[in-house]
Amino acid sequence: MIPGPRGARVVRLDGGMGTALIARGLPADLLPEDWVLRRPWEVAAVHASHAGAGAEVLLTCTFNLARLDLAAPDLDAGEVARRAVALARLARPAAVAGCVGATGLAGREGRGPSPAELRERYALACGALAAAGADLIWIETQLDREEARAAVAAGRGTGLPVVVTAFLVPAPGGMVALDGCPGVDLLEVLWRDGAAAVGVNCVAPDAALVQLVARAAARIPVSLVVKPNAGLPGEPIGPAAFATGVAAAVRAGASLAGGCCGAGADHLRMLAAATGRMPQARG
Repeated sequence: MIPGPRGARVVRLDGGMGTALIARGLPADLLPEDWVLRRPWEVAAVHASHAGAGAEVLLTCTFNLARLDLAAPDLDAGEVARRAVALARLARPAAVAGCVGATGLAGREGRGPSPAELRERYALACGALAAAGADLIWIETQLDREEARAAVAAGRGTGLPVVVTAFLVPAPGGMVALDGCPGVDLLEVLWRDGAAAVGVNCVAPDAALVQLVARAAARIPVSLVVKPNAGLPGEPIGPAAFATGVAAAVRAGASLAGGCCGAGADHLRMLAAATGRMPQARG
């Protein structure tokens, strides 16, 4: 389901699961994974709405799987993975991506986890998703280069294709990771580590994203992913403006496109209309 790096049809991704569940009543003190087990119909409804709006790849509701023992020790990671993959599969997407987000443990003051500790966390999470039948491993919202590398290594250990996206912030020389690593450098490292596709998520669909994608397309031969958010709380980006921003990133070289926090079915429908016949820019 991962397209070729140049000239391929744009593959449409889903929108934000966590914010969609909050809108459906998920309490602030619960993780989305809680509803995978206790209110699965809500998770299934979000997947169905995203698929109905044109999403071809659905990410499982397992963002916190690599830190579930810390954040929600009453939840069994293996059972969450099994149920989450099954719920995504109900919407009949072209592919179900086993999603694992950043642990939030790297870069803390004092001693953070070693690369080996991080790799073990991701290996358990990715292994559970692979065993549950995911078609690929999707590692997202990476904040730190060494954690991202550990995650990719763990994902590749499953034998499934690995996609990895980073959260980057604007800087004078271009977008950078929270650990200060230049964004394009980070994506190149992750490609060289074996990721089948690399990109960004939860960034703004703006000119900085377009510039990042254009620079990455000149250096990185694998597919590029853009999954921007739809604005900060209280400052939403409407579907039309969102689609315009993402379409610009596709013209710059991205070939997998969807949304992150705040991006719902209306955003995805507008994005599908904007990119449905648009080939990726050729290098």
